[in-house]
Amino acid sequence: MSLPLLRTRSVAPILMPLLCWLIPAIHAQSSNFGIIPSPSPNLHGNTLNALAAVSTNSLWAVGFQNDNQLNGSRTLTEHWDGRQWTVVPSPNPGSPPSCDGQNSGNMLNAAAAAGPGDVWAVGFQFSCRTLLQPLILHWNGSAWVKVQSPPLLTNDNSALNGIQAFSSSNIYAVGYQPAPNGAVRSLVEHWDGTAWSVMPSANGNATGSPLNAVSGTAPTDIWAVGDLVAPNRAVLTLTEHFDGTQWTVVPSPSPVRGSDLDQNVLTAVYAAASNDVTAVGFTLNLATQTELTLIEHWDGARWSAVPSRNQSTAIGSLNTLTGVSGSSGSDLYAVGYYEDAATGGQPQTLIEHFDGSVWTIVPSPAEGLAQHLNGVLAVPGATNVWTVGAFAINGDDPETGLLQVPQALVLLKP
Repeated sequence: MSLPLLRTRSVAPILMPLLCWLIPAIHAQSSNFGIIPSPSPNLHGNTLNALAAVSTNSLWAVGFQNDNQLNGSRTLTEHWDGRQWTVVPSPNPGSPPSCDGQNSGNMLNAAAAAGPGDVWAVGFQFSCRTLLQPLILHWNGSAWVKVQSPPLLTNDNSALNGIQAFSSSNIYAVGYQPAPNGAVRSLVEHWDGTAWSVMPSANGNATGSPLNAVSGTAPTDIWAVGDLVAPNRAVLTLTEHFDGTQWTVVPSPSPVRGSDLDQNVLTAVYAAASNDVTAVGFTLNLATQTELTLIEHWDGARWSAVPSRNQSTAIGSLNTLTGVSGSSGSDLYAVGYYEDAATGGQPQTLIEHFDGSVWTIVPSPAEGLAQHLNGVLAVPGATNVWTVGAFAINGDDPETGLLQVPQALVLLKP
């Protein structure tokens, strides 16, 4: 899961057709998703970003507390025991007493489970003395503890956004780190059962190659996705593959490229097989001031954009996907949120389902005036599909798009 998307994103005129993204919304007949009660321990705000499953009756959800503003944020970890969600204490190393809780923050962006007493969560921390630094927490069966992240190219402005666990001694986390010259480079870290280390990773350009998510079928077949940022150029999609030896950049479509302010961003990825990988995100077009869903598929030979659904294609509307998961390549769920004039400019939950042929919009419940879905998980070996995020009774901030005093939101398709 990447950071919350701000409404200050801008776009410019486009000449390329967007046939895939202008398909009218197609709705499924019914939805089995329902709201599951979940605790919101902080009166100032609670947001869940991602999920990890140990079993059907043992799940973890991670995120942060203290509004959607990063300053003063604290980690949030919740556990599902088959009956209810409960808050489990977690450390906040980015908030030393000397900072008095201000000018500091701790956020968890992703989680992965290697076993019942072996769960990992990653994100970033910062204090009154430092900029963003990677944050790695480990659940050892009795408590969450901070684990040391390895030294990076520089010590500031880096984060981890995604994690994939293959075993207790083979785990990968991805994100970004700065280069000495100020460029933003890809970051891949590996856990070997004893310590985390930085792996050599590929960069799609010399200026900005952040990675937002990771998924793989095996340690020799891993995909990471993100975006490419360069001065005076449109933001482009980024896909990288690890074959067990090295990471390489693989070309992927960027359908909106009419202006240097257009954006094509991949936020999440799910690998069902070596020839069946799905990545999701959004495109942003300045000409129409419209943000549309983006779904791309790897067939074993190349990445291609596939038709995806949007709740609205009106000028100024917003449709974005933030997570994807499934039980197979023909049973996928993608989640996010949308907004347009019909919603009063307030974001609403967005869930899409792929049945092996087409993507359709699945109706999803709402809790407050505004809500975001940030992550989704199809529990392995079960029919359960969970998705998490946050809702706000008072809606969102019209300038930033961030939810005002959010509360944890959990949906379940049993």
